[in-house]
Amino acid sequence: MNEERLWLLVSLQLSGEATPEELEELNSLLQQHPEKHLQVEIVRNMWKKEATAHEMVRDNSYDRHLQRLSNHLSEPVLQFEPAAAGEETIVSRPRRIMRRLLIGGSIAASLLIAFLLYKGDNQWERPVTEQAAGNTVSTTPGSKSHITLPDGTHVWINADSRITYDQHFTGKYREVHLTGEAYFDVAHDSARPFIIHTRSVDVRVLGTAFNVRSYPDEKTTETALIRGSVEVTLHNNPDKKIILKPNEKLVVNNSMLDDSVQQVSNGWDNEPMLTLSKVRYARADSSTSVEVMWVKNKLAFENETFERMVHELERWYNVRFQINNEKVKWLRFYGVFENKSLDEVLQALSFSGEFQYAINGREVTVW
Repeated sequence: MNEERLWLLVSLQLSGEATPEELEELNSLLQQHPEKHLQVEIVRNMWKKEATAHEMVRDNSYDRHLQRLSNHLSEPVLQFEPAAAGEETIVSRPRRIMRRLLIGGSIAASLLIAFLLYKGDNQWERPVTEQAAGNTVSTTPGSKSHITLPDGTHVWINADSRITYDQHFTGKYREVHLTGEAYFDVAHDSARPFIIHTRSVDVRVLGTAFNVRSYPDEKTTETALIRGSVEVTLHNNPDKKIILKPNEKLVVNNSMLDDSVQQVSNGWDNEPMLTLSKVRYARADSSTSVEVMWVKNKLAFENETFERMVHELERWYNVRFQINNEKVKWLRFYGVFENKSLDEVLQALSFSGEFQYAINGREVTVW
């Protein structure tokens, strides 16, 4: 298969310059090589996200972005560094530049895929993911916990979550199985990588601080890096790695576990399979990222839909919601709440969202 031809056709399709014959050739290549579906879908989703953003990019900004991607490839698989401050985010790029780069001898799309799905020479042996008998620490809705693992790693466990680790925590790897959400400040040990197993990804580190969110009732698994470097492996593509740098967040659509999702769509109707972005900071409190504010016992929302917020409120206050107005589910809210009761939070939300609610014991009705 001619890789350059495939990515040239993908670039022409994305830029709207492909002829009907070229589109037919692309579809034929994807049918013949189904293993390329995931890579093509990732590039399509990245293009969609960037193409819809505000067009204020300059050529020198784009060059810096390419250099940043190149740096990801040239550095070791895991590198430890202080948190980067104010790294520039590229919101869009001229399509003519994309086409020029793709038609040239080195293909920019290949660089993007190598960055996102990097398989380096320093392959690490994939440990057995079966959950071994050991210690289990769990929290109930309405409670949180902080523990120190035998190696000195600190773990903050959010509500309705569970981690399991080997009783002696010895061996080639330090392994933890996570269901729910936890913030890890991992003790450095270059000889023994620290690995977190979730339902859809594995996260490998040596010493760093990051947040992992993987609740069984949510559509996505999120990894937000605060300090250091992490390597994320997708369960359905274990030979490919995604490297995160400080203040970056990777969101994986859990439906990727279903092989049927890898069918390539002709449109943009499907939710992104992977999203790489920056961590978010709340308007009301910019001292800590939204993703880890819960560690400081702050309930934070930054442009969140009410439907997503409900899951957090249910775990935070140990209640169950019944929403009788579909429109309310799609309302978006901003806010940071510290030491507030459920009634105080809902009062503030209902005032700006213009909905009504009633609390009856542990049942909350919204209309």
